[in-house]
Amino acid sequence: MYEKLVMQSKRLRIGGVTKSMVSLPDKALLASIRIFYQPVFRLADRRLEYVEVLARAAAHDGTISGPQTIVDAMTGAARSMRLTTSIMRRALDDYFSYEFGAIRLKLAFNLPLDVMLHADLLPEIERIRAEAGLPAQDIRFELTESHPVHDLQAAQTVVTSLRAAKYGLALDDIIPGMTNLPALMNMPISAIKLDRSVVISHTASDHEFIRKMTDHATSRDQDVIAEGIETEATLEKMQSLGVTHVQGYLLSHPLSAVSLQTFLRG
Repeated sequence: MYEKLVMQSKRLRIGGVTKSMVSLPDKALLASIRIFYQPVFRLADRRLEYVEVLARAAAHDGTISGPQTIVDAMTGAARSMRLTTSIMRRALDDYFSYEFGAIRLKLAFNLPLDVMLHADLLPEIERIRAEAGLPAQDIRFELTESHPVHDLQAAQTVVTSLRAAKYGLALDDIIPGMTNLPALMNMPISAIKLDRSVVISHTASDHEFIRKMTDHATSRDQDVIAEGIETEATLEKMQSLGVTHVQGYLLSHPLSAVSLQTFLRG
């Protein structure tokens, strides 16, 4: 399964898989979704902190697309909302089917910033969480700006409401020059996640950017997560720059629910 993930991600922008998936009606697109889990570790002791829920689309031949397929399918707040809540429900089904609750495994879901402006977002999240019986503290959302958010004040209101409800919030895919970065960084988030392109960079300017981000996060008691860790050298560099959490192939590939269950039993 992992090999299929890699193969498809390499040809994601070349073939017609992404385009055809995006154009599917909601029912067919939802049926194509497969859920994987990316473990995230504390850097200090490499202990599992939580898993990021990854949604991928499967073609008829079983080939799994990269993340851009789902991102591109999230056209408009209403469709994004349907996809986001469906992914949550699927992951929570796994949570009980595979007994992840036995160790109180924490889950992180990707949440496009424009979905936050949907009027039913918080009530629907609360309904899904209550049905599953999970405390809000065990769920975090990684906020992604897949489409520019023009009403930052409205977004901040929703972020504040989610934090007040005890959900963890991370600002995802942080890179230099990111749109609205200063304003987003000042929202009541609990963590920031550095984009892989910055993490694997060897330039002094990117290292300076990471240090700036970790200093800012430390002053606000926030975690800093680095994704795309593939070598010990990168891991050590992130530690020297003040990063607190890491994820990547060096530590674990994305896992299916059954593989995650085996991983947790260790």
